Amino acid sequence: MSVRVIIKAPPELCIYKRELQSATYSLIREINNTVTKDERLVTLDLREVQLITAAASVLLFATINTCQLMNKNPKQVICIFPKESNNPKGYRYIVKTGLAKALHSGDKVKLESLVEQEAFFQSSNNPFDHSIKTSLMLAEKTEFDPVQFELLSTAIGEAMLNVHHHAYNDPLSGIETPKINTSKKLLVKEMGRRWWQCAWYDYSKAEWVFIICDFGVGIPQSLKESYNRKNPLITIKNKEAMLKALSIGGSRFTEGGRGNGSEDMKRAVGRFCEDTDNLLIYSGGVKYQYSQGMEAPQVEMLATFFGGTLIEWTLKPKIGEE
Repeated sequence: MSVRVIIKAPPELCIYKRELQSATYSLIREINNTVTKDERLVTLDLREVQLITAAASVLLFATINTCQLMNKNPKQVICIFPKESNNPKGYRYIVKTGLAKALHSGDKVKLESLVEQEAFFQSSNNPFDHSIKTSLMLAEKTEFDPVQFELLSTAIGEAMLNVHHHAYNDPLSGIETPKINTSKKLLVKEMGRRWWQCAWYDYSKAEWVFIICDFGVGIPQSLKESYNRKNPLITIKNKEAMLKALSIGGSRFTEGGRGNGSEDMKRAVGRFCEDTDNLLIYSGGVKYQYSQGMEAPQVEMLATFFGGTLIEWTLKPKIGEE
């Protein structure tokens, strides 16, 4: 019987704050390397976690779930969770939000159960079906006005379609006959073009947060290689590629009515409450932030990052304000 490797999580998990990014990404790497390189079973001890933010929660869910699905073993990674009596803060962040249940949903049947139960944390590889289910769930649980709801639903649907069309494909393959990126073939074979998501309401701030995360090639890399092939005399870097991708017509899909997807993702920001609404994207070592009222998005390179893309909307409903 294989002895499990025990990994202890740090007390705070967050990718928003620079001072916490290193420890958070170190934990993600340690879990992944222990499973994939060392081929060991892992027990993740979360009992002393005092804080885990929304983005870190989804990233942890995605990492652990990938380890479970790729090894066809729901117990490839198991977790020890905080108890309310010993750690009420950690219990609230991990157990009451439903994250704990998601972390132990290590097969496709349990993942589908999360969708059926309308859990805050979910995963799918079918954007056409799942975008409808997510919109219906949000319609039941949120208080957005009709225009807000339409903008958010469109933005979420576009993000899911981007995973399907772009995230795991070779950027140099044609749009009509896309090929899976060589480094992602095994992932797609076992899990499909999968993403992980969460939608939760922050009662203390009266805000909705929606996040979608994938382990694809990343937005900058996807656009950069395609752009550099079409323009061999001009080389663009990740930061510039991210800006191009999130501009009108920046998508690799410019025919057939597509190409404005990034604008769909940005339109939801600002219809809500301009002081707090925010679009945040981590991809390819680049952090992209856009809020209503900004003359231009804020884009910066990151010293530490994960492989893939995470998109987060923070939106405050305006019901009763108009």
